[in-house]
Amino acid sequence: MDTPRRVSRRTARPVAAFGAALALVAGLSAEAQAANGTLSYRDSNGIDHAKDNPTDGVCYSFTSEAGSVADFTDTDGRLFTGSLCEESTFLINIHAGSSLVFGGTKPRSARLGG
Repeated sequence: MDTPRRVSRRTARPVAAFGAALALVAGLSAEAQAANGTLSYRDSNGIDHAKDNPTDGVCYSFTSEAGSVADFTDTDGRLFTGSLCEESTFLINIHAGSSLVFGGTKPRSARLGG
């Protein structure tokens, strides 16, 4: 006959396994979304750079000031003169499916979505 201690151990293992599985599933559903498409820019040396399916809310720093930026994704973004997407360096919004060319002040980073 099982003692109460043995029964509780047998019950605790499946409950712990279920809890771990639930945490894993919940954690995966909370992952950041990716914008579908390409975020690209041309740096001050005329070199083109591109990031396919960039993650929403992540700051993408440019190698140098961008003369142009294209947001050919399905997500609007924000451009910054600082390299770390600091709100104090916000330059301009960039809409999904559009591109911008810069003459004076140029962006050094971008963040899409959240």
